[in-house]
Amino acid sequence: MKRTPLNFPLLLIVLGFIFGIIFQDNFLISINYSILFSFISVFLVYFSFFILKKYTKITTFTFSFFLGILLYSIHYEPNIKNNYTQILSQNKEYTLQGIIEDVKNNNLSIKLQFADNYKVTGKISLHIKDSISVNEIGKSILFKTKLTSISSVKNPYQFDYQKYMQRKYIYWQGHTDEYKVQNKTSFSLIHWAKRLQNYLATSLDNYPFSNESRGIIKALVLGVRSDIDSETYQEYIDAGAVHILAISGLHIGIITILITKIVNLFLPKRRKIIKIAIVFSILLTYAFIAGLSASVLRAVIMFGAYSIAELLGNKRARYDSLIFSIFVLLLFKPNFLFDVGFQLSYAAVLSILLFLPLYNRYFIYKNLIFNTISDIIKVSIAAQIGIIPLSLFYFHQFAGLFLITNIIILPFLGIILGIGIFVVILANFQVLPLWLVKIYDFLIFSMNYVIENISSYKTMIISDVYFDKMMLFISFFFIGSLLFYLYLRKIKYLYLTLISVIFFQIYLIFDKYKEQKISQIIVFNQYKQTLLAKQDNGKITFYHSDSLKLPNSYIKNFCHNKSIKNIDYQCLNNILSVKGKNILIIDDVIYIDDSIKADYVLLCNSPKINLEKFIEKKSIKVLVVDGSNFPTMVKKWQKTAEKYNIPFHYTQEKGAFIIQ
Repeated sequence: MKRTPLNFPLLLIVLGFIFGIIFQDNFLISINYSILFSFISVFLVYFSFFILKKYTKITTFTFSFFLGILLYSIHYEPNIKNNYTQILSQNKEYTLQGIIEDVKNNNLSIKLQFADNYKVTGKISLHIKDSISVNEIGKSILFKTKLTSISSVKNPYQFDYQKYMQRKYIYWQGHTDEYKVQNKTSFSLIHWAKRLQNYLATSLDNYPFSNESRGIIKALVLGVRSDIDSETYQEYIDAGAVHILAISGLHIGIITILITKIVNLFLPKRRKIIKIAIVFSILLTYAFIAGLSASVLRAVIMFGAYSIAELLGNKRARYDSLIFSIFVLLLFKPNFLFDVGFQLSYAAVLSILLFLPLYNRYFIYKNLIFNTISDIIKVSIAAQIGIIPLSLFYFHQFAGLFLITNIIILPFLGIILGIGIFVVILANFQVLPLWLVKIYDFLIFSMNYVIENISSYKTMIISDVYFDKMMLFISFFFIGSLLFYLYLRKIKYLYLTLISVIFFQIYLIFDKYKEQKISQIIVFNQYKQTLLAKQDNGKITFYHSDSLKLPNSYIKNFCHNKSIKNIDYQCLNNILSVKGKNILIIDDVIYIDDSIKADYVLLCNSPKINLEKFIEKKSIKVLVVDGSNFPTMVKKWQKTAEKYNIPFHYTQEKGAFIIQ
């Protein structure tokens, strides 16, 4: 029987662990139930392994599933007794003290210590009136503020900022003009690393690099992307090379390969422990220079585990070490699972390890140049197989010329990265020679020039791709089935592969049919403006109060997720209808025909209306108020609606209102 390169029991445990984390993230059962189910699953494992001696796979998966739920519950900070969400009240002013964990302009991440002299724990987001330096990270800050929970998503398919912050363990936020940063600095390796990263990035400003090159150098070597202009960044995205600008798997992988080869060159084979220690030490040093960010630490653990297996000479251990590193990372921080960088890194590396041996059966050249180009193509295609579903799901875009980019850039990236690290070290000690500045600036300019030219072929950029969660699941099921067939050569896996392709097609047809049948009117929640949409027969029309203030990025994302191409824009009408239901839109004093049936009424732009008289004339099912109205008017209308027992929907509180 042929064996897969993966350790199936370990894979089963990690998959169960992952599904448990996903389950708990969506349903959030109490920690008491999590503990109870975990204990039950332990007994099930014991019973199946030692009593029944069967059903071991399903009980192992069940145990790891409930372990994932339990670990998520333990890391869920509102479950902690001293967490601020358990002690403090919202919209009440407190004098708070904490440590500055992160700085992004005038938004700070604060790890709380005291609230009105009570000890508290947990992180908040604090918005201040002016920006402060990154060097303030690690210092204590004293401030007064009223804390509120981060607003939940208010519109369909809108980016869920609340969920995003919760996965960073930040649940509440505050705004303040009264604060004092104290000189006292707490001891933390992460804080030191971030200050060192900022210091090294600033040292490059003392040398005559061009603005474009300086921004790329900081991103490429140190992971600081704040100095890259948006146009250059978009060019890297369009060329399929944006991974170059984010220190993660690619950078750590290149450094790991270079270090391993150098170590193997100078140390004998039997010195395996020393080799592993040297590789890990250098990787951790580079991670420290790069600010000890989560993405860098993940990559160090991932490639550190891989390098151990490589130095030990165990090919199968390469796969096991990567899967085990996933388990270890999620064990310490379950929310890593929802980080896009985490998903892309592991998808790319595992895809390379699984598909590359299959390619090597057929494509090996004796000529060094041909073989080098062939290796780059094989690695690039193998990586893309793993990350294409994720790229389409998160970014709705695919760079068709990624192969050209990788063939041109990757052979030189190790040299560019190595020189870049050397340049940063010399700049730090203020001994960077001018001739090296000019040479390295030219190298970065050349790379930017190549990227700019490749990205200019817009016809090769596949954008605005509709790709939902079900398509993502089917795609990975297809890849998994294909791998099992290619390694085990069993016909049942080929059938599963073909079934997944057929099911993907059926789902596309069904989803398109479903969207064609939808008829609805949506009143979106927008700040200080009005936006409605009418969807009917696969077409959508947006009705707006101000075309200059249209939320174009949100509209684009909404249409992506609805797979709608037929889009129109119109100014607000006073009446919209869908399936015999009318919504009357009042944004000013207008003449209203008494014969017009108004099932729903939308008040926008604070119209001067005698609502009581209007209600007495019309039979209204729901009174809708959007975000364009003054809060004082909204409160007044809400009281009137309550008086007449009419349902009241305020989009700022309840989100978008949908009529179907």
